[in-house]
Amino acid sequence: MAKLTTGVVRLSYANIAQPRKNDDGKAKYSSQIIIDKTDKKTIKAFERAIEELKADPKAVAKVEGKAAYLKLNLRDGDTDEAVVDQPETYAGKYFINANSDKQPIVFNREKIKMDDFDIEEEIYSGVYAQVALSVFAYNFNGKKGVGFGLNGIRKVKDGERLGGVHVSANDFGDDDLGDLDDDDDLI
Repeated sequence: MAKLTTGVVRLSYANIAQPRKNDDGKAKYSSQIIIDKTDKKTIKAFERAIEELKADPKAVAKVEGKAAYLKLNLRDGDTDEAVVDQPETYAGKYFINANSDKQPIVFNREKIKMDDFDIEEEIYSGVYAQVALSVFAYNFNGKKGVGFGLNGIRKVKDGERLGGVHVSANDFGDDDLGDLDDDDDLI
């Protein structure tokens, strides 16, 4: 297993506060990691991690001794059919999916660990972050390749939310409630 930390990336399909069941019915924390194609430092970090896997006898054995399965499969946001209809998010980008059985450790920009409430509010699809990943070989149900474990996230800055609507407790102000002690005014 190899490890890497990205430069600034964007999260999408972020399930960090609560796990989400995958196709196998297993609850996992997960996120899609969107990487700018110009971020050569992060791309090199992925390439180094793959080379580290190829040099690891356990990783090569995991894919039945065929190191050819240990290759970097960055999905291309310009051509991948799953996202080609979303150029505003994926044009000029690569992306991968990462997940974990355990909730990743999450920090704010100042590297202070976030609690569950802060994670719920601050880590969403569209946020910009650095991500700590483990890179591993897998052989599961006849499929062999490289997977990415989601170890940690550091929020760097807010971004426009991707998809869906987000509602938080902060959306409800107290100014319009008036004096609730007089129950006669409520009906």
